[in-house]
Amino acid sequence: MSPGLSFSSRSRGGLGPVAAAAVFGLCYAAAFPKWDYTFLLPLALPFLYWAIKDVTPGRALRLGFFAGLVANAGLLYWIVYVTHVFGRLPIPLAVGVMLLLAAYLALYRALWAWGVVRAGAAGISPLWFGPALWVALEYVQTYLLSGFPWGLLGSGLYRFPLFIQVADLAGVYGVSFLLALAGTWLFLTGFPRFQAVRHERRREALALTLLMLWVGYGAYRLDAVGKQAAAAPRIAVGVAQGNIQQGEKWNPKMVAATLDRYAELTRRLKGARLIIWPETAAPFLFLRHPEFTPRVQEIGRHSGAYLFFGAPAYELTPAGERFFNRAYLLDPEGQVAGYYDKAHLVPFGEYVPLQRILFFVPKMVPMVGDMAEGPVGALLHLPEAPVGPLICFESIFAYLSRAQVINGARLLVTITNDAWFGETSAPYQHLAWGVFRAVEGRVALARAANTGISAFVGPEGRIWWTSALNTTAAHSLELPLMPGGSLYSRVGDIFAWLCLAGVCLAPLLRRRRR
Repeated sequence: MSPGLSFSSRSRGGLGPVAAAAVFGLCYAAAFPKWDYTFLLPLALPFLYWAIKDVTPGRALRLGFFAGLVANAGLLYWIVYVTHVFGRLPIPLAVGVMLLLAAYLALYRALWAWGVVRAGAAGISPLWFGPALWVALEYVQTYLLSGFPWGLLGSGLYRFPLFIQVADLAGVYGVSFLLALAGTWLFLTGFPRFQAVRHERRREALALTLLMLWVGYGAYRLDAVGKQAAAAPRIAVGVAQGNIQQGEKWNPKMVAATLDRYAELTRRLKGARLIIWPETAAPFLFLRHPEFTPRVQEIGRHSGAYLFFGAPAYELTPAGERFFNRAYLLDPEGQVAGYYDKAHLVPFGEYVPLQRILFFVPKMVPMVGDMAEGPVGALLHLPEAPVGPLICFESIFAYLSRAQVINGARLLVTITNDAWFGETSAPYQHLAWGVFRAVEGRVALARAANTGISAFVGPEGRIWWTSALNTTAAHSLELPLMPGGSLYSRVGDIFAWLCLAGVCLAPLLRRRRR
């Protein structure tokens, strides 16, 4: 008997495998915000294993693709809202755009299913190969074609600090690996006929030991980081959530009213050393507008604090006209103390990739811009400590915050405008990914969102406060200025690279052993 899944000479037919693949997709989507049925995460993978047992690699590829399509359509349904309401695409075309992205991401689940079945046919156990392949494909998904690490398996545990502490060793990929290992172990335990003989049981004992160590490490790090945070110097940080609807945000007649609202919210944050407004809270070219620039500077002076806010920027460079999605830092005198330009832009939102080929896209989707990127790892400096800014989409990319922590950031600040998403699940999902940035770098995170969800997150991954969606809010909290740094900060994605190497070498090692 092979040490992996059982195989037959012909593909297993019927609707059972298709139904199991669909159940996996539904469970996967329901485990993430805003439904948050997190207990389904380790239970979803056994359904996908059951779907691909006793099937040919080709059928496994199709079943994996279908499972991924269901999962990603459930996660990304909000794209229909964005492209229809703000991109002004007809509903059928908006659904098509969403399904196109969901289909692309489903390819990774298809490759996983195909790879597990092929490896099983070669006598490679899924117990370790399945989780390693899952992580390897998540890593490729993070960086290929600009990258879109939305909905990685481990990120679904964002509400459970005990289980995400391992992210300071291996990033979110370490959490994904352990969740996939738990799901694989559950499947093999439930279907003993797909197990091998004694040596496989020893591997299962090792897997169970690792899962118990996962929990033990989480408890240990929660206590240790909590004590470190309690002893760290602190800074009073305030966030202002203006709740400016997207349809009003860029209306020139609304700019004065927008600044009046942020002035009022800023007054509520008296005593804060750093006050944060959201992305493009100042909806004009700051420093180039003679009427509104002094108004923002006046608000900053009256607050007596450092003011951090987003605004579009324009510069004439030797390469030509360049626009930036920028965040400015004003000192207590209202003068510019520094600025940060978004380093990872949203494809088809802030720039068009392969523009020579996709020249028609800006005409088809009016909201698409053409912006320039800033440097990776840039910081803004307060007298107390350096701060690592992240603008919107950047909070889902670990390499950006990691570079900032390496450069000395002792606090992460995220500003975003999630008004695009309405009341869909996207604002909740967007917040979830940011929790991992705090744990990976072992620094606190402050988040200001235009319509929500604004939040404060501790260096151990606990969400200390969140605002309600689609409300105005102003809240301040004293955050620890942690020294930052972790094994993950120093070595980066080496664990994901090891998984990728292991997946590539496993067939060669198996052949050599034979």
